[in-house]
Amino acid sequence: MAEITYTEEDKQKVLEKLDQKTWKIKDLAKVLRMNKKVVQKIVMDLIEEGKATYWSSGSTTYYATPRYVEEYERKRAEG
Repeated sequence: MAEITYTEEDKQKVLEKLDQKTWKIKDLAKVLRMNKKVVQKIVMDLIEEGKATYWSSGSTTYYATPRYVEEYERKRAEG
């Protein structure tokens, strides 16, 4: 199976979107007009680097930056 590759520019585009809201991989790929498998690989690499994280609604897994998730959770706690 061929290795999935991407550019630093692709990675930066994904990171910028992840800092705006929580995303499902398929929706993020659609908005960025990128292959879903490439987006998945970029997100997983960003998670390994500590630049992205998981967030769960309880039934669905989303992805975002740790900064965004922290801010989102704080707003939810405030009501």
